[in-house]
Amino acid sequence: MKWGYYMKDLYNKIIYFCTIVILLNCSLALAENDPYYVGLSIGPAFEQLDETKASNHFMRSTSLDFDNAFGFQLRAGYIKNKYLAGEAIFEYIFPFEADNTNETVQYDVLHIAVQSKISYQQPGPIHPYALIGLGLINSQMKSEIQFDHSSIQETDWGFSTKIGAGIDIYITPNIFSNFELTWTKGLGNVDHIQYPALILGGYYRF
Repeated sequence: MKWGYYMKDLYNKIIYFCTIVILLNCSLALAENDPYYVGLSIGPAFEQLDETKASNHFMRSTSLDFDNAFGFQLRAGYIKNKYLAGEAIFEYIFPFEADNTNETVQYDVLHIAVQSKISYQQPGPIHPYALIGLGLINSQMKSEIQFDHSSIQETDWGFSTKIGAGIDIYITPNIFSNFELTWTKGLGNVDHIQYPALILGGYYRF
């Protein structure tokens, strides 16, 4: 009991710290009249869903094996300096699907978040970075029983956390791409949603 309590308390402290860092970073970026950028990224999302929530909708014990999915992101960023940037993202993950003999279950994910991007500048066009983010997840589950075609739909909202690392590759001073690996984890009503994603994007800097 004590171990679980301490771990939960530590997790909450980490979330509070990340919130302060993100809000401070974004406020600094917005306070300056510095360059900003917009872009689009795409890539696979690898399912790490907790199948318990979906399985509870069926009368008997059901084993679900979800497939990986594909998603895209729209991003807008504000650059404070060569080390710090703040980003807002809109992300949609097409449905993760589990299909067996009797049931089909789908989860799609809509994710809106802000994130803080910390870059390590070095000579040349390649700039590595780390990021942390907080946001909101909307997840819709649709399950269907094959033999009678009955279905259940359920929508959940909750907060999210996100960590990741990647590289920016500058093609010109105003055009760059990125390659990024992230982990997104839902909290509260969407704690069954979690997925790593591999992102490839292109951006235009103003």
